[in-house]
Amino acid sequence: MKTLLIAALAFAPLGAICAQPEPEVPKTSGFAPLDYFSAKCARCHGPNGSFYGAKFGKGLKDDAALKDAVKAMCDGPGGAPLEDPQLETLTDFHRALRDGKPYIVAVELKEGTLSGEASPDSKITLESGTKTLDVTTEGNTWSVKVEPDFVWKGAKLRAVKGEVETVIEL
Repeated sequence: MKTLLIAALAFAPLGAICAQPEPEVPKTSGFAPLDYFSAKCARCHGPNGSFYGAKFGKGLKDDAALKDAVKAMCDGPGGAPLEDPQLETLTDFHRALRDGKPYIVAVELKEGTLSGEASPDSKITLESGTKTLDVTTEGNTWSVKVEPDFVWKGAKLRAVKGEVETVIEL
């Protein structure tokens, strides 16, 4: 019995360490879909899909059909197949094009800077509670420096282009 008590006391600090909550971090894609599109797709479909036209994607019955169409283009003419998480992110971009909404994605958080991509000419903000941070944009990329105490729970990115906006939760 003493051995069991000694073992329990010896390993108790490990339990406390293991019980620590994970630090809050935003959901990021790790994939830059607009850079991919520029490199693999724009030669035929125009910068940021500008050659698609107003009817783009309207004849597809649902999002699964849109994803299948994007996959077929990546696997075929694009010559650069994607794994499912990246394919989902690229499909999100195409969904925004189809729906006439600004696109935004968080790509990575590195050394206190959150960065990503968005439809060019969008106004981007990062919001958490009552705090709103203006985001620096250049072309289709954006970045924002965040303080270590920034509260990620409930944080949102907002992209506004003209009268239309897109909001994503991080």
